[in-house]
Amino acid sequence: MLASGPVGPAGEKAIWRISTLTGVFRKLRDDVFGASVSPGNSHIAFLNGARSDIWLMGPDAEDPRRVLSGDKETWFSRVEWSPDGRRLAYMKHRRKNGDIAIEILDLPAKQPTVVLSDRGLESFCWAPDGRIIYALAEPPPNETSSNLWDIRPAPQTGGVSGKPRRITNWAGFNLFYLTLSTDGRRLAFVRGREQSDVYIGELEANGARLKSPWRLTIDDRIDWPGDWTRDSKSVLFFSDRNGNLDIFRQGLVDRLAEAVIATQEEERGPQLSPDGSWILYLAWPLSARRMRPKSGRLMRVPVSGGPPQLVLNVEGYPGSAQVAAQGSRLSARGYPDFRCPSAPGASCILAQGTQNQIAFFAFDPLQGKPLEVARVDVDPSSVWSFWNLSPDGSRIAFGKDERNSGQIRILPVTGGSNQQVDVKGWVRLDAVAWAANGQSLFVDSWSPKGSSLLHVTPHGEAQLLRKSRMWIDRPMPSPDGRHLAFGEVTSNSNAWMVENFR
Repeated sequence: MLASGPVGPAGEKAIWRISTLTGVFRKLRDDVFGASVSPGNSHIAFLNGARSDIWLMGPDAEDPRRVLSGDKETWFSRVEWSPDGRRLAYMKHRRKNGDIAIEILDLPAKQPTVVLSDRGLESFCWAPDGRIIYALAEPPPNETSSNLWDIRPAPQTGGVSGKPRRITNWAGFNLFYLTLSTDGRRLAFVRGREQSDVYIGELEANGARLKSPWRLTIDDRIDWPGDWTRDSKSVLFFSDRNGNLDIFRQGLVDRLAEAVIATQEEERGPQLSPDGSWILYLAWPLSARRMRPKSGRLMRVPVSGGPPQLVLNVEGYPGSAQVAAQGSRLSARGYPDFRCPSAPGASCILAQGTQNQIAFFAFDPLQGKPLEVARVDVDPSSVWSFWNLSPDGSRIAFGKDERNSGQIRILPVTGGSNQQVDVKGWVRLDAVAWAANGQSLFVDSWSPKGSSLLHVTPHGEAQLLRKSRMWIDRPMPSPDGRHLAFGEVTSNSNAWMVENFR
């Protein structure tokens, strides 16, 4: 048996040959994903660890060679051999606009051809009869369900012969890792569902202990925390329980949430204004064709209720907070995004992403008028960066998911020198929040085995608060410092098989 990805004894990304008799692992190559064996078992196709290149090698890892390179704006997933072993099909992803395409590479000619392009593509396989079977997410607001389609590539030209054909009409399925038996009569796949919920835990010992976290949102939908009310008794969050993402509020002792903003648009990221009188949030129009919006709006609504009002326009779209991208994780992060401090009179901060940088702008919740206060260089190929604003609005904590580093940069908003916190003993940080008093940090560290939620002192001393089998995002302490809210992802996956597949 061949396995690839973080599957070894220590969770390394590698290709492993596993004996079905003894269970012994034999490593063939380090730092790879997505291995696929050719018909006749003469070659193995695979992705490098960054998923930027497609490689071939022999069955014993001999003669490795790169056959296709991407660039900083693209990455690959799901490599499959054609039935005759002369071509490779793969999924190509574009970081900037979220486009996904199935392409075919003719190995002798080294010429790629686009077969299909759709942002809803989730997985595919190449059938023995020449068809490509693929899973396609339904259009919004039903993108948490997907169905099977097929298309037939032209054997000589590499183009397409005929139109795509819908095979199934299922609901409630997300379909991944499609695989066909050698006779093409049995289709296996993984039906997966990832869900995020808001959890609350009591903080003790100045934030160094987290006591008995409980799940606040009890619905089986996507829920992400946004902010606390000033009295520390309720949480603002965004959820797709009504279809698209809307803004809700729920008290710590309440079982049900009340809608704050619920429209036909996508609303997310609620934050209280520094004076506590407004709820600010981001909004984007929905597109039935899965087109990513090029711009959105930062809005406000009175805490006491009333019509929404425009604060300022924002550029870009952070990506879905409902569906995990192929090869990625369910997450509510991305750019543009914003945070507001709890100190009256302080400015909110908007983060806007560019190709190579993230720029931070101070703005007034009533007047808008953004003014740039900081800018950081970011490698476009690095998907996971994170940040948060101190309660007094004077400092930005910023970091990146780095394999061999656990660093957080502290950027001053109104002048001064940058500082750095090195989290001792931890790497691959991917979320941060300031303690209510601004004197320490809450940080999440991710690994293939799950997430670790930490309390970190200014000197980098880390105390483990919680372990999660999946991952934790958007930690958020209450204004009185007594509780910590956070989003935690759970997954439910099962293997399914379709008999007599046609």
